[in-house]
Amino acid sequence: MTPIRSLLALTSLLIATASVAQPARSTAAPNLVLVLQAPDRAFPLAIVRGGAFAPFELTVDSLQPGQRVQLHRAGARVGEARVDHLQIEERQGCSEGSHAVLAPPLTGAGDATALVTTRPLKDLGVERPSAATEADQAAARDAARTILARHRAPAAAVADALAALKVSVVRIERAGLPVLVASSHIENQDNVQTLFFVAERNAQGSYAATHEEFFRGGAGESALMEMDFVDDADLDDDGVAELVYAYAGYEWSGYGVLKRRAGGWTAVHAQAAGGC
Repeated sequence: MTPIRSLLALTSLLIATASVAQPARSTAAPNLVLVLQAPDRAFPLAIVRGGAFAPFELTVDSLQPGQRVQLHRAGARVGEARVDHLQIEERQGCSEGSHAVLAPPLTGAGDATALVTTRPLKDLGVERPSAATEADQAAARDAARTILARHRAPAAAVADALAALKVSVVRIERAGLPVLVASSHIENQDNVQTLFFVAERNAQGSYAATHEEFFRGGAGESALMEMDFVDDADLDDDGVAELVYAYAGYEWSGYGVLKRRAGGWTAVHAQAAGGC
């Protein structure tokens, strides 16, 4: 089982356990949290109730007309809407046309804003553009070298990974220090190597990884082919932004949410989003 699939299983178990152990945690209406990709397209991340994350599915049981929808883009909350109506269609092969329509439409949209639920987040081409300086990129490369050395990656693979490294700089708290989020994925001769990590300044003033995901192996159906940073957003309204990432393998994909806790990062949500 790959690290991300283990994470999916563990997260589902924790969510189920929490729902049993704390049935009365909150009576507030659940909020559907979305990352907005275009004026007429948004992607669902999770249903959040009282700070707790729950899996999302587009069904008449889990998404009701009138449900409140919170929208985020590029680290900021950009607005709210409500579900106007659902359009549920039968799946055909690897695709389906099910979607929800939000009301009112957002600024710049047409008559309706579609909530995309039937295409994997990776397929939408939503990786966040890098705003890292050369110093940030150099710090991320140093952190990547340390991680790759620990995993005994071959020299050629290290060079390829550093060349492909994508780096973003985010502030998860308004007055907090910047955090580096980096990813790299390469495929050579049926072998794949995937690296995703978060790096923060340590007591010595240099960046060190505080969270990492690494996979190296054959490009088969169990391979974690790639991971990409999507956005940072305060999804549970506690004043601290979470990190949203997407991942993909052979005919499977999904997304996850990392939350800053006790000096490290905890996976608070992970959900498969596509596959055949």
